[in-house]
This record gives sequence, C-alpha cells and structure tokens, in this order.
Amino acid sequence: MELSPSTHFVDLAQAILFCGAGFEVVWPQYLMVAAIGGLFLALALRRFRTASSAIG
Repeated sequence: MELSPSTHFVDLAQAILFCGAGFEVVWPQYLMVAAIGGLFLALALRRFRTASSAIG
C-alpha cells in the first residue's frame, strides 16, 4: 500500500484536518504523493507517445 497515492493523501489530509498540521509536518506525505503522481504522469506520457507513433 506504500505505492498507492491514496494512502499518502489520506495521511496528509488527516494531519491537516484533525491536527492542524503545517507543511513542516506533512512534507513527507506531500512529497510521496507528488513523486507517485510524477511517476504515473511519466508512464502515461510514454504510453501516449508509443500509441501515437503507432497510429501516425
């Protein structure tokens, strides 16, 4: 579950909503969500480029 972005987002949201945590507390979760999002974006771009090159 550590590779699931929803796990880190829930931790991030709970820390902010329930504890009023600032960025200095939640930056590890924020960084993980951003890293996983970047990975998914890179994979999607790669897949899109291979699919579009096969078409045209």
